[in-house]
Amino acid sequence: MKSKVMSIDDALSVVKDGTRLMLGGFIDVGSPIMCIEKIVEKGVKDLTLIAVTPGMTGFGKSMLYKNKQVKELISSHVGTSAESTKEYLEGELLMKEFFPMGTWIEKVRAGAMGLGGVLVPVGVGILDQPGLFENLDKPKKVIDVDGIKCFVEPALTAEVAIVKAWRADELGNLEYRSTSLNDNADVAMAGKYTIAEVNEIVPVGTISPEKVGTPGVFVNAIVQGQTVEQQDKTYRELWLSQGKLNIEE
Repeated sequence: MKSKVMSIDDALSVVKDGTRLMLGGFIDVGSPIMCIEKIVEKGVKDLTLIAVTPGMTGFGKSMLYKNKQVKELISSHVGTSAESTKEYLEGELLMKEFFPMGTWIEKVRAGAMGLGGVLVPVGVGILDQPGLFENLDKPKKVIDVDGIKCFVEPALTAEVAIVKAWRADELGNLEYRSTSLNDNADVAMAGKYTIAEVNEIVPVGTISPEKVGTPGVFVNAIVQGQTVEQQDKTYRELWLSQGKLNIEE
């Protein structure tokens, strides 16, 4: 089988103006930071961005909002990034509704598994209040399941999904570690075209079958990201600069 390893420029050639883009990671931890930086550099516009959180101030996804590259955000909220918050409050970032994190990931998982959607009791009577989400095309659908009222939540999928993994072999089998386990495995399966940014690219057979978090059949492109050492340095400097990490002298 042909190797799926390619340059980051070639891999991201599928991301164009108006792309529906899903990104893995939680507040930009366990996120494909080099791919995000390259998308910022490309300057593509009118993206529909699907991510469980909007990102972190001054880093990663926040630069997409700062550059006004995101038209719509599908997420759990808007407030972890100053840039996304500003765009939202100024009416430059569309969010039709907010999803509880558990609901968001189940919608992604439904998309990954080829399901039409999921039944969710969370928020019924609250998230469907008239006028709460004024940009919704129609009211949220509610049905009764054995006496429990549930939202009918459609699946979430994307034209392009980009995830972060620890290792990949040349056929696209992915192995995750630590925080990158958050939502990347589900996001990887919910994209029509999936790109994996990894710390290491290893020969086929290096990753034992029981450690494969995403089978290569779901992955279209592998790109070399930062090494683990470079990645740790990036985040360490970020936490220090934002006062989120204190080191005693």
